[in-house]
Amino acid sequence: MSSKPKSQRQLQVNERVKRAMAEIFSNSGLTTIMGGYVTILEADSSPDMKNCKIFLNIFGADDKKTQILERLNGAAPRMRAELGKELTMRSTPEIRFVFDESAQNAIAMDGLLSKESKNFTDND
Repeated sequence: MSSKPKSQRQLQVNERVKRAMAEIFSNSGLTTIMGGYVTILEADSSPDMKNCKIFLNIFGADDKKTQILERLNGAAPRMRAELGKELTMRSTPEIRFVFDESAQNAIAMDGLLSKESKNFTDND
């Protein structure tokens, strides 16, 4: 994600893309792929609205996350066509699916903090 603030238009497009992609996933039965449960977390469009990263989380199927991402990115042109039907924009952005590891990072950080907190209280 870029550090430059998003315009109001970008924020609106991001939200519309996120909602439309969630609906496309739901209607296509793509919420469950190869034993993993896929959720759309965020859409991040470029300032010119020609490209958009779709951040997702995949629960379960830890050993297949890379394969799931590859499969979704392989289907991106078809999903872009579906997205174009849902959006009322002059042009539909190119989409790319990206795994968002922030949830796993937060869980790991919480575990470390809990461990350190326990060590701290045990040493008192």
